[in-house]
Amino acid sequence: MKKLTIFLVVFSLIFSGMVVAGFAQETEKEVIKLKVLGGETSAPERADYFGLFEKASKESVEKLSPEVRNSFPVAKYEFKHPGVDIQIEGEAPPYGDMLKEIQLAVSSQASYDLIEMDDIWLGQIAESGYLSAKHSDQYEKWANDLGFYDVFKKGSKYKGKYYGLWKATDTRAIWVWKDVLHAAGYTMEDIRSAKGLLNALPEITETAKEEFGMSGGLEYPFNGKWVVDQWYGWLYQLGGKILKQNEDGEWVAGFNNEAGYESLNYVKKLKEAGATMRRTWQWNLANFMDRSYAMTYEGSWDFLTIKNEFPNLSPAEIKEKIGMIPTTVFEGEEMRVLTGGWLWTIPKTANHPDLTFNILTEIFADRKAYAQHLAYEAKFPTSEKLWESSLYQEKMLENMPEEWFESFQNGVEGGVWRPFFPEYPKIQKALWDATQKVVMGKATAKKALTTAEKKVNNLMED
Repeated sequence: MKKLTIFLVVFSLIFSGMVVAGFAQETEKEVIKLKVLGGETSAPERADYFGLFEKASKESVEKLSPEVRNSFPVAKYEFKHPGVDIQIEGEAPPYGDMLKEIQLAVSSQASYDLIEMDDIWLGQIAESGYLSAKHSDQYEKWANDLGFYDVFKKGSKYKGKYYGLWKATDTRAIWVWKDVLHAAGYTMEDIRSAKGLLNALPEITETAKEEFGMSGGLEYPFNGKWVVDQWYGWLYQLGGKILKQNEDGEWVAGFNNEAGYESLNYVKKLKEAGATMRRTWQWNLANFMDRSYAMTYEGSWDFLTIKNEFPNLSPAEIKEKIGMIPTTVFEGEEMRVLTGGWLWTIPKTANHPDLTFNILTEIFADRKAYAQHLAYEAKFPTSEKLWESSLYQEKMLENMPEEWFESFQNGVEGGVWRPFFPEYPKIQKALWDATQKVVMGKATAKKALTTAEKKVNNLMED
């Protein structure tokens, strides 16, 4: 009996060991490392909406709610494929270094599985042959199924091929301290029109300086990139374009016309009315939030700055303090405002291209999760259907005044798309040169834009 007991104990231990070993073998996961080059908006703990970075700190992960964390597409893919452990080796350089990093990836043929890039760089990088168009048809289907606005469909493809999808967008915006505005005798309605803002600006500037001790009434970004970004919306409102196709289908300058003259002269008139043209720009409303200026041009992304400044205020209370319009509108015209954003793209050199694409489709297949992450980042959809998502609206309106939400939606619907031809940086430079000449009184708008037109058309012919 004793021998039998010992045998049973030994057998039990052996069997338990076999079970444990077998269970461990069954639950051993395949580790796959995905290499991601993220945009500036990708915090160290995540690539926007994609998944947690491998180097994410415990503290940063704990800041994310389980609802958000578990709806990352990588997490959702792992749930559906329990035998896989996906680890993201993420890099997120500052925006100023991002294009250089992508160009280095092209020259070295680096094997990134996913790259987030500013949409204006698509033509330049696609032209190099570095990006894969393997999934072009599927991207197009997703864009159609999700109801992408046409501007974002155009911004997701180059020479007829989709290289990814424009995943989220933002718009330009004018932010206003309402106490200064009201003290000057004006309301938000008074400054929504291009003419209204221009007429009110001298008194707002005087009030800001004399009654509130501010540096000025309106802060305007006057540097090579941002100054032209701001007047593109007015150019399109008035019927002009950055580039247009002629009768032969060739791309040529579309700004040397009355629309171009009026929109560019409007920048000059703002300066003459008292706007401060700042060549060195302080991002994230730095000069606005410390009340150096009554009004500031920047973008919709600044909403998070405002919310962080007033975490205990309701949307209605924030609206009492601060006003917002995406841009001023010329009489009789529809709002047009520049929209920006980022693309997901998969390089030809990716080690796991099909897996990466399958993970990306998790985002578009689950609109609830996509809406969740858009709202979490306070970003805007490139799709009409997602704008109408009850979850997205509910999440956004928890923090954002409804009036702002509706204004931003109107801005996105009429969004202006910067052409992403490889020549665009030089096109932008030609328009910046023209802007400086006009605003500083060294040339008329017609003369400056005629010179710019010649430069641009020569660029597009080469």
